Amino acid sequence: MNQLKEFPCPNCNSELNYDADKSKLSCLHCNSQFPINIEKTVLKEIDINSFKTLMFQEEKDSYQLDYNCSKCGKINTVSSTLSFFECENCGNNVINSSAYQEKKVTPQGIIPFTISKEKAISVFNDWIGKGFWNDSDLKKMSLIDNLKGIYLPFWTFDCSTFNQWSGQSGTHYYENEYYTDDKGEQQSNRIQKTSWSFKQGEFTHLTNDVLITDNDEIPQNIIDEIYPFHLDELLPMDECFLLGWNAKTYQSKMEECYSLYKDKVKEVVTSMSIDYLKDDTYSNLQVSTTFSNETYKYIILPIWYCSYLFKGKSYFFIINGQTAKVHGNKPLSTSKIALAIVLVVLCIAILLFLNG
Repeated sequence: MNQLKEFPCPNCNSELNYDADKSKLSCLHCNSQFPINIEKTVLKEIDINSFKTLMFQEEKDSYQLDYNCSKCGKINTVSSTLSFFECENCGNNVINSSAYQEKKVTPQGIIPFTISKEKAISVFNDWIGKGFWNDSDLKKMSLIDNLKGIYLPFWTFDCSTFNQWSGQSGTHYYENEYYTDDKGEQQSNRIQKTSWSFKQGEFTHLTNDVLITDNDEIPQNIIDEIYPFHLDELLPMDECFLLGWNAKTYQSKMEECYSLYKDKVKEVVTSMSIDYLKDDTYSNLQVSTTFSNETYKYIILPIWYCSYLFKGKSYFFIINGQTAKVHGNKPLSTSKIALAIVLVVLCIAILLFLNG
């Protein structure tokens, strides 16, 4: 059953939005502000067996739902997966509670936006201005319409691992090698050699809060670049934080996300095993990892995202909506690069002339 909710201002009946600067609901019309009364709490970790069971259960198919706006009467048709939308005609804010509730798992927690759109633009301008080779013309381009704040779904995994490792540890040593040069004089070179020995061992490692996103918009390797999120600031899920913001439900890639989390843990374990094994170098590393005490949570986190065209090429940047950490690709100035090439060629020509 569809659960469409409106959140009108108690004072003037206009729309309420969640204000990232003030961490309150703000009225767009009369500027009234209302706190969101919610207590910080430690979110419960869920045993991984329920996650594994859900991985192989089918999700309900998405569908179109109709919303008859109470303010202007406009009938809006939207996807059932949208948790927040605005009336196409008057901009009235609507929360679709069923978007999350009809999924196999509902979000337990949320980190609300603390970076407003104005702050995100400021962060971008500071970032794009760093680096001599960047194209400064981009600063003149308005990206505010392309920039969108979106809550993305994440799985967070905890586990214990028992790890056994073995391999060849290499220790460098040096010997002098003597030879006679073309003048008949004896010379020597200091040669590096390696002594190899077999080593093995075991260790345990606890991993906490491996964050894996489950969305179809921004790849994991891109989101990795704006970590970390401060998960100690997680709040229990409250729909009020979604007002005025895009929000996505997870994309039913649970099996893929679970595999990626284990791969990330194994990368850390492998790195630790190398440190245990090697002296100066190593070879033939073998690592066996056993997972236990696995748990998970389902949460949603804030991200600013912008893709744009600049001088015929595609670029993007993303900003952590909690910490303002930014990542993306930057346009390079062809004029600066061309000037640098000319200067290098000119310097080479001068040197050749002076040495000629």
